[in-house]
Amino acid sequence: MILTTMACALACMVIAILVGALGALSYIPVIGPVMADLNLSLVQLRPLHTTFASAWLYLGCVAGMYAFLAHTFGEPTRAERLRFRVHMIVWGLAGIGALVSLALGFGSGREYLGFHPIVSVLILSGWLCFLWTFLRRVLPGFWARPVYVYMWTAGALYFVYTFIEGHAYLLPSVAEYPVADLQVQWKSCGALVASFNQMVYGTLLYIGERVTRDRRAGQSKPAFALLGLGLLNSLTNYVHHTYHLPQDSAAKWIAFVVSMAEVIILWGLLADLVRKIRTKHSIHSRSATSIHFVTSTRFFALSKNWNCCLLPLALLISIPPLNAVIHGTHVVMAHGMGSELAIDTYILLGAFAWLLTQVFPKREVIESVIDGPAIRRHIRRLNAGLIVLVGCLLLNGLGVGITRYLGMAAPEWMDAFPIFFVLSGLTVGYSLLRIVHGWLPLFRQPLPHKLFRNDPRWPDVVAPGAAATASPGVTMWSAATTD
Repeated sequence: MILTTMACALACMVIAILVGALGALSYIPVIGPVMADLNLSLVQLRPLHTTFASAWLYLGCVAGMYAFLAHTFGEPTRAERLRFRVHMIVWGLAGIGALVSLALGFGSGREYLGFHPIVSVLILSGWLCFLWTFLRRVLPGFWARPVYVYMWTAGALYFVYTFIEGHAYLLPSVAEYPVADLQVQWKSCGALVASFNQMVYGTLLYIGERVTRDRRAGQSKPAFALLGLGLLNSLTNYVHHTYHLPQDSAAKWIAFVVSMAEVIILWGLLADLVRKIRTKHSIHSRSATSIHFVTSTRFFALSKNWNCCLLPLALLISIPPLNAVIHGTHVVMAHGMGSELAIDTYILLGAFAWLLTQVFPKREVIESVIDGPAIRRHIRRLNAGLIVLVGCLLLNGLGVGITRYLGMAAPEWMDAFPIFFVLSGLTVGYSLLRIVHGWLPLFRQPLPHKLFRNDPRWPDVVAPGAAATASPGVTMWSAATTD
């Protein structure tokens, strides 16, 4: 169940990357008009990209939640297995429906919910099946559970509310009033982002507790502060998207203060987690002569660094007068892509890397596939490409915003933006694809990578002669997850 959910999450990320790369080509002046004639412009491709990028984030968190259920409650019941099959099939149909319908031009035209409402029914139905399984397990003794369970629960429940609210445009009382429609749409979109943020934070704290074996991570005051501020921010962060609509200025400043406090606390938790993980690895190093590269630790550390870098940007673009200058420019895109890639995606990739080490505990698999030298190269290239991508988006957005404010023409140096944007975007996408490709054998043929030589199933799944090179041991999902 865990591997299946992880595989589907990574598949959604791959689709988002491929569609995003195709959309990036439309920025090139020579290619853009040709793509528009083929109905492949950014307008047609962006809903596909955002749909599957969001699906990657949600499914990635669901995989972490299933790992928690397996570790805490053991084997799933027959009913839970049935509900798992139902919601994965329903989500699969929703993904195919969104991919086909949006590619053919059938959609709602909404932000982040661009697919047809029939697809929405499938998504919500599958989510309720998953939520049934999760709540059935965690509700008994709920108030004694770690804070990450509260984050997962709040995010999962809040998704249901905000997802339904995002479809208020189907009501005539909303659709007939454009300003009200915009207010509800952006309020639901902002809250929808807050729901998966809560789930990502929960996954981070859960993996951090498991890696460090420090249960205080799930009960600390900063963790509860992040939960409280995250819940409050879920109700206020939509204001950042509605500065251009009629609303009280006090709401703008409340949203600004709450969002900044949440970002600062998240940075502190990431810094503490990375410090504990590095201390643990230095004490229990696999090698007596060198510090072993650990993919999960690297992703968490990069996420912490990016959080620190994006904090000043978030502060600046959330100040109402400055937001008026950069609203609708690529500065907002830089902040959005930076947050979803460098924070959320890095956290989930770090979580996936650690989960894979638990499912595949053989040392040669960990050191050659999960934490191998090729993965290290791809991570370096990914981060370098992301630095250039966010940087060129920032420069272009600032140039457009400032010259628009001053009533001046855009400077000539901005003509180079499409080239740097496309090259850096393709570098980021290529690096992510190579990381997924490096892990692909674990999903395609899990048993040969999972089993040890003394397992009874070994002769049936491993080619003759391969057993001689394997490490002795035992099958490890239950053993690897025992504290």
